[in-house]
Amino acid sequence: LFQGSCRAPALPRAAAGAAYVMYTSGSTGRPKGVVVPHRAILRLVSDNGFLPIREDDVFLQLSPAAFDASTLEIWGALLNGARLVIAAPGVPSAAELGRLLRSYEVTTLWLTAALFHWVVREDVQALSGLRYLLAGGDVLRPDAVRSVLSECPGMTVINGYGPTENTTFTCCHRMRALADARGERL
Repeated sequence: LFQGSCRAPALPRAAAGAAYVMYTSGSTGRPKGVVVPHRAILRLVSDNGFLPIREDDVFLQLSPAAFDASTLEIWGALLNGARLVIAAPGVPSAAELGRLLRSYEVTTLWLTAALFHWVVREDVQALSGLRYLLAGGDVLRPDAVRSVLSECPGMTVINGYGPTENTTFTCCHRMRALADARGERL
């Protein structure tokens, strides 16, 4: 028989209060816990200046929950009234990813740089239909970005980078059109 209180415990509601702890090895190779405050999640998913999230957006959570990219996928959708589709564990083939994106009408996808390069090489058309493709964590090859921008018109590619301590992204760069060496649109 339960003897405790039926009232929810008092939890801090301040913006600086801990929302969750994410573990990372960073550059040291030794695991450490990073306390992510509520305000950091809001900074990432609300009026962030790089990704306008609308109620009709559909995010695919492809990242494991233990990877900081999942913060954008999960909370970007849920805190903005958008829809969240959770992929089965594991890395789908490029064709399977394309079917998943099309069948759920996914508008927003986050890929690591390595996964981005692999999908572009295997089947760039798998990404068509997205409104926003975020990729990062490492350098994006210009030829891969060019391929996406030319094969998927209307898509915005966002190159993002940041350590776990900064809640997924520290800086982002939006790309919508190809440019020549002088930076002029082609």
